[in-house]
Amino acid sequence: MPLYDDEALTLRHFDLGEADRIVSFFGKKHGKIRVVAKGARKLKSRFSGRLEPFHKVDIVYFGRENASLFKLSSVDFSCTRGGVSDDLERYHRACYVAELLEVSLREGDPNPKAFMAANATLELIAQESRLPELDWLVRFFDVRFLSHLGYSPTLERCISCRGGLPETGQLSFDAGGGGMVCPGCGHNFRSAIPVSSGAAKFMAKMLTTEFGKAARLKPSPPMLREICGAIVAFRNSRIQAKIKSERFFATSAI
Repeated sequence: MPLYDDEALTLRHFDLGEADRIVSFFGKKHGKIRVVAKGARKLKSRFSGRLEPFHKVDIVYFGRENASLFKLSSVDFSCTRGGVSDDLERYHRACYVAELLEVSLREGDPNPKAFMAANATLELIAQESRLPELDWLVRFFDVRFLSHLGYSPTLERCISCRGGLPETGQLSFDAGGGGMVCPGCGHNFRSAIPVSSGAAKFMAKMLTTEFGKAARLKPSPPMLREICGAIVAFRNSRIQAKIKSERFFATSAI
């Protein structure tokens, strides 16, 4: 059978039988895969402690091409993030990232940019403990991840008249339509939510700012609430799945 190797993020695992475990990975080269880790639950398993979520690992696995379930041969740490599990707020947001990857990605569909976005976000979450910054990182990830799936919101012009947006004042964001609505066209979008021009500019920056510089943007709390509302609505309109881990977020901004 073909042998594969990849750099991957561990998403989740669940028990299989009395001693085995099924593990879901998101690989940089091969996309999302599921593998059986034989004997992973045994005390002296060679996989012991190496299959927990959020770590970046180097894996070797085998199976038939296009199989739905492979077999894990080896796994080694590339980057550990054990501290994420020590803090509930960090842990819940890391779970959110992993769950969004799990429900959004098709198996065997490579997306290196989405991999790099997820890996960078998990690393920033592991280093951050302040709640507003954690919320900001999650929504920054949402925008970038969705864009790598082909879902980029229109943030610099009106989705209806295609005209430019005013520099100041109140605008609207229509999730179903995929972007911003100018004041003149707002009456045509009854489901649109109010968003200030400042928040619209901030979201536009999110699409072009590198992850290493994400913390420098730091929106104000009121603006963060606007951004969260718009991004969550947009995500829900494109990803038809309820993200269960989000209910544990302890802030009203979500």
